[in-house]
Amino acid sequence: MLAGIGKVYAQDLKTSVGTNKELDSVRKKLDGGKDSVVFTAKYIRYTKIGLSKDSIVLLPLDTSTVNIQNYSPLLQPMHPTISNGNMGLSARPLLYEPSKRIGFDVGFHSLDYYALTPEDIIYYQARTPFSSLYFVSAGQKEQLFRALHTQNIKKNWNVGINFNRGDSKGFYARQRGDNLNVAVFSWYQSPSKRYNMWASAIFNTMRAYENGSVVAKNIFDPGYNAISRDAEAINLSDARNMYKKNILFLKQTYYVGRIDTSANAANAVLPTNKITYTVEYNNESYDFLKIGTDPNNVLPPGINSTTFTNDSTHVQHLKNEFIYSFFLRPKSSSLIKNELKVDAGIRHDYYKHEFLGIKQDGTNYEQSRFAYQNITILGAAGYRFSSNIDFNLNVEQILQGENAGDYLYEAKSKILLSKTIGRIELGAYVQNQSPATIFNYYHGNHYQWSDNDFKNTKIANLSFNYINDKYAFTAGANYFLTSNYLYFAADHSNGTTAILPKQETADISLIRIDVSKKWKFGRFAMENYVAYQKTDKNAILRTPEFYTYNSIYFNNTFFKVLKANIGFDVRYNTTYANYLYSPATAQFYIDETNPVTFDSKPIVDVFFKANLRRANIFVKYDFINQGLFQRGYYTVNRYPMQDALLKFGVTWNFYD
Repeated sequence: MLAGIGKVYAQDLKTSVGTNKELDSVRKKLDGGKDSVVFTAKYIRYTKIGLSKDSIVLLPLDTSTVNIQNYSPLLQPMHPTISNGNMGLSARPLLYEPSKRIGFDVGFHSLDYYALTPEDIIYYQARTPFSSLYFVSAGQKEQLFRALHTQNIKKNWNVGINFNRGDSKGFYARQRGDNLNVAVFSWYQSPSKRYNMWASAIFNTMRAYENGSVVAKNIFDPGYNAISRDAEAINLSDARNMYKKNILFLKQTYYVGRIDTSANAANAVLPTNKITYTVEYNNESYDFLKIGTDPNNVLPPGINSTTFTNDSTHVQHLKNEFIYSFFLRPKSSSLIKNELKVDAGIRHDYYKHEFLGIKQDGTNYEQSRFAYQNITILGAAGYRFSSNIDFNLNVEQILQGENAGDYLYEAKSKILLSKTIGRIELGAYVQNQSPATIFNYYHGNHYQWSDNDFKNTKIANLSFNYINDKYAFTAGANYFLTSNYLYFAADHSNGTTAILPKQETADISLIRIDVSKKWKFGRFAMENYVAYQKTDKNAILRTPEFYTYNSIYFNNTFFKVLKANIGFDVRYNTTYANYLYSPATAQFYIDETNPVTFDSKPIVDVFFKANLRRANIFVKYDFINQGLFQRGYYTVNRYPMQDALLKFGVTWNFYD
């Protein structure tokens, strides 16, 4: 028996020795090769200029499929727009969303949705080179391509480039929006983390082809004898607006004195004293070109030429800004509480503003130049009682210059009741803003006005928001009191389709209530957003009383790796008197004498979106309910929106 046991043991020992030799051979081969690392999104972190105001906040990449089907800036669920038909054309907010700009404003904003600004640039910390490709296609009707590459050339120095191209040809003749954005950016941080530099060079070109709307006024009526969309007669056969916005941006910060860290913010660096210097140069041009006749008088007759218009506005802007910040906080505390923050700064703005018109023979007929300067004081104060309660006050006041007297005072407070109960955000601001230049002075071939003595527009706002992240619920209320509201209105005095800038001297009150909620029922999910607005001057401040966006979808994982959502989106707003559009000035205006109101019915889109490792994909069919109760719809008077359209999109990320 002992002999048998010994025989078995010897056999096992022989097998074990042979196996170990094989393992050693494999291990030696692996050790002699290169290390293999699978890079993922966790190796990439990013920040933006807005996240670096007090300290640098780094965020992980968002690789989810949330809202990827709404890729267009015009179709964001909580910020709906009206437009001339499709992406790339002029647009404005559907709901009342006043800007907080003060100081000089040239007044051309209809294509702002497609421009990159320094605040939009994302700066990265990339432990491995990161590239991202994004492509959307809707046949020949709409295409969008975005490419990003960024990498650290040193451990503390990142560089990158963005390339964006959008081309939406639409369904009707000359209903095309063509946009190009290129940005080169860099972020350098010293080894001690005291010094940071953010730099970017941005080049924007936005072309909006203007067809002056279709000639037929009833193309969606049941009795209309429909023809091919691209065969519908249009009013302008050769006109376009082209905006160029080129920007050079440099921001530098230096931390002076003691540097603290916060355990609650992934050991974020918290300065006690900070110096910030920002310099920015903008070179912008706004050009309207029209060749040929205007048989249906979409525009007033040309003042200098009836067939040729080349109106051009140029603005150069140089900004220098210096801010000193200091923070008072306890030295020995793992939580940031009883922290006082104070900012004090000054900004100098220099503007060079030019109008240029061209005659039919190509010679200059008029050139007007203006130069402006503004000196603005900047102040901010904040007190953090604890991680649950804080209060912040911001002040901007133009002391000297063309727009002296403009100001923006804003106060905000956040109160965290508990993670279960939620938090409250309170806000208020008062604003005094000079009229945009286009309201006071404009000299073009079709429109000319000057020496308008409009008063500053004043806005007072109170806001309340309740947010509960645990239950995915948000509710808020805003009250706006607007004085000296500026707008464009139709001018029928000469029997033409002219427009004129106007000002409402009476105060306008508007209250807005927003509610959003996300629900889950097993694998089903539903997202609801509702906005209600009520104003006492709806004849002037054109906006619907009710707007809602709803998304309902089914979550499932196919083949154990494909995480997908299948569902539909529904958008709807109540009827209201619509805006009209003037191609020569790219301004939306109202007709107070003959307001036009279009029927409004829900718009339904169906979608499929999925995540597969490093790729996100979606397939979407817009306006699937076309033909059911409606053949089409408008958001701007006589500018038809897109028909039903199948779209496909994919995002692919590369981490090495």
